[in-house]
Amino acid sequence: MTESIPREIDCALCEETYTPALGPEEGEKSYRIYCSSCVNWVAIGRSNPLRVALGEVLGIRGEALELAMQTCLSPCKCGSKFSDDAGGRCPTCIEKIERETREEPPDSKDFKSPWNQKEMNKLEPKFLEYILGQTDQGEINLNQLIEKFEAGEIDPEEYMEKIDSLRFRESNQIAVVQAWAMTLEPSEVFAAVEEHDLVEQYGTRVLISIASALESNTGRPVMAILSKEIKQFDEIVQKELKTFMAKIGGGF
Repeated sequence: MTESIPREIDCALCEETYTPALGPEEGEKSYRIYCSSCVNWVAIGRSNPLRVALGEVLGIRGEALELAMQTCLSPCKCGSKFSDDAGGRCPTCIEKIERETREEPPDSKDFKSPWNQKEMNKLEPKFLEYILGQTDQGEINLNQLIEKFEAGEIDPEEYMEKIDSLRFRESNQIAVVQAWAMTLEPSEVFAAVEEHDLVEQYGTRVLISIASALESNTGRPVMAILSKEIKQFDEIVQKELKTFMAKIGGGF
């Protein structure tokens, strides 16, 4: 696993030394990657699927992970790139600039994806290879774990440890599936899900996770995405999706 030591640089404005943001601080759910020229920023969540997937599939952390995230971002509306070091400006100077910058007119309501699709497309083969490889590992699933516990083959402490490990592993796997979906053209995603039997592998919940990822990539709400795609699945999957949609839509 690749992990670099955080570098320190001198601020181009005040010349104070600072460490570029490489991820959320302790207790924070997200962090900002600022434009290298202006004060626009993109918020990246700790559990952002692409961030998790890059770490899981490529085995990178720290600055290497941050550089990979930057590569996947579209340019700022001013034309410059988003950068972990905010263009060589320290957080204190950035805050000053933000306070002094006059509020600009609101952007157009047209949605603009934060991701550079050409760079995202390059990751598709690696993510898919990882996803398909999970079916060949023969790792224990939840039902098998429950059976072992009920048969007395494992004690309660070991059972809880394995439950936690299973949840963590499956959470990372779902994040990779979400990131993989983001690398595809939105119109092709659910056909590809069917082609690779991902519902059979992960259950109906994977469709909901994918729709959530596509919402951040396309601007379309989860409900709208699922409503459009639901008919291509069998009756059992449709029933489960309708139940979910009724719950989040206030039907129950």
